[in-house]
Amino acid sequence: MKINSYELEGKLKQQIEGVYIFSGNDPFWLDEATATVQNYAVKAGFTKDNIYTFSDDELKTDELIEAMSSPGLFADRVLVKLKIHDLKVKGKKLLEICSECINPSLLLIIHVPRLSLAELNKNKPLLFLADHGIISIFYDPDQRQIIDFIRRRAYSLGLSLNQGATAILYSAYEGNVEGMVQVLQKMELCGLKGEINEEQMREHISSDAHFSAFDYIESLIDPSVPVERRVQIMEVLLENGVTAMELVSRTGSALGTLHEMRTILDTTGSLENYFNNHRLLKSYKAKRNLYLNGARNNSLKELHHLIDLLTKADFLVRNFEDKEAVMVLKEIAVALSKKQLRLYTDD
Repeated sequence: MKINSYELEGKLKQQIEGVYIFSGNDPFWLDEATATVQNYAVKAGFTKDNIYTFSDDELKTDELIEAMSSPGLFADRVLVKLKIHDLKVKGKKLLEICSECINPSLLLIIHVPRLSLAELNKNKPLLFLADHGIISIFYDPDQRQIIDFIRRRAYSLGLSLNQGATAILYSAYEGNVEGMVQVLQKMELCGLKGEINEEQMREHISSDAHFSAFDYIESLIDPSVPVERRVQIMEVLLENGVTAMELVSRTGSALGTLHEMRTILDTTGSLENYFNNHRLLKSYKAKRNLYLNGARNNSLKELHHLIDLLTKADFLVRNFEDKEAVMVLKEIAVALSKKQLRLYTDD
């Protein structure tokens, strides 16, 4: 069965299907959909003791088969979550395993990249699984849908945003729904309830009090952001529980974006088509110059050097040398501004 993502919760109220396939490029919406299914699954008898998570980043076929083929330890129902990034090789093998292991005690949630209907129809294992449940393809929501979602999330937290507060929150994060949700969660933790006005919203989106992954990535892309500001964002994120590994990943997203834009710029001389297909920049044209300046600020040779540094940081963090990895990330932040900054007091 194929349904639109916005019909998902209504379908769940009717029954819990055996297989859910969520197709999209934004991890936030995929995780939201998974959480929604999981909440209903708990009510239907799936317990927290019988939830298993797998990814094609690290193939564990024997463990996957074992989890899918037998009931859980303390219940007769098992929930398996599987994230697939590569549908052609590793992911295809895992999907074939899933197809063979479907059984009445299993609830299977699969994340895959966003597919067109033509791509879906070519993938036989995915089609087979979709016929045993639901596939939901997530496209980029428009402004109205995002605002509706944020208001519902605020209501669930006991908050009621007036029109001005909603506009301020939306403008501050410009489509970054994860950042908006984090602001609402922070308000709840601060004990706020009831109507939220413009002044209260401004207090809680202060750039010194809260940063998101989007803030950090964009600060690296924007050459006008001072190095001190980038380091401040990095340190605040670390203080708030973001791991060094996550910072490495987010730095990689920024460098990957810069590399892609610079390659296109050197090849065609224009980023117009890139912007028109970008999930955020196609709607928020005011941000395009920021990204364009970021692409112009670094040559491919310079970016290759920074990617080499990122590889070093990744190696360090995987060997539990987080402090050293963060210093390498700060070195990257300095290089992107082409400014010198004393990172050590005894330099």
